[in-house]
This record gives sequence, structure tokens and C-alpha cells, in this order.
Amino acid sequence: GSYLIDGPVMTTFYALYIFSRDGTCLFLRKYNTEGKTDEKELEIEKKNMFGLLFTLKTFVNQITPRILDDQEKEPIRSFQTSQYQLHYFETASGLRFAASTSPNTSRVQSYLERFYRLYVDYVLKNPIYKRGDPITLPGFVQRIDACVKEMSH
Repeated sequence: GSYLIDGPVMTTFYALYIFSRDGTCLFLRKYNTEGKTDEKELEIEKKNMFGLLFTLKTFVNQITPRILDDQEKEPIRSFQTSQYQLHYFETASGLRFAASTSPNTSRVQSYLERFYRLYVDYVLKNPIYKRGDPITLPGFVQRIDACVKEMSH
């Protein structure tokens, strides 16, 4: 289905990525995308996405006008191209959430934080889930999908 986020401009949600501290892609869910279903292409995309996030975070902190301690370091929150906008949220434990949407989207940061709360409630607290494994828990996936769908209202 087509999921939109309301805001100043109607926005299309394309994908949600969740990466572990070490760069393993734990979760990738695509919405409103054409093609790109080849498993090899998806693996390359996951590696490229983590590399991009890691590099951007490093670069942003390198070009700040003064030296920042670890508590002050500010990860990039979003960047935009003519085709998409990428939104980023990193937890204190190093878990990384990234969402791609259509350009000119606001208010996605709060949704990324909500996805993190869903992760805590439905993944971390699930005794069946083994840390570091891909997240395939149906309850989590259903709640992520519902949250993305809710963004269109």
C-alpha cells in the first residue's frame, strides 16, 4: 500500500532501516519502492546505508567549530536530495534508525523515536529474540507497519 506522512507537504515513506552498533542491519522494511527486491542488491544497499550514516556522523562532528565531548556530539538528523530525504536517530547504546521519505518532510524524528520504543517493547523484551539477529517478529513488523500507515492520517 501507499503510506503517506502528513505535514506541510504530503510525504511518502520509502524505507525503515535499523542497524546495530556494529553496523549489522537488523531490520529493513520497504514501502512505495519500485523493484530493488534482489537479495544481493538489498545486501549492498544495507552496507552502503550504514557506511553513509557512519561517514556523515564522523564528518559532521569533525567540522564542528570546537571539540565536542561524547555527550555533546550531535549525529546528523536528516539530509535531502531531489529524490528523497533521509532521517536518522541514534540511541545511547548505538542502535541506529534511518528512514527514507520523499523530500521536504518534517516531524519524522518523533516517529523514529516511536520506532525505538516499539523496538524496546516488542524486540528487546521478547525472550525469543536473540540480540544481533535479524528482526522478523510479526508483532513488531505489524506495529511498525501500523505506525507508518497512521502517519498518513
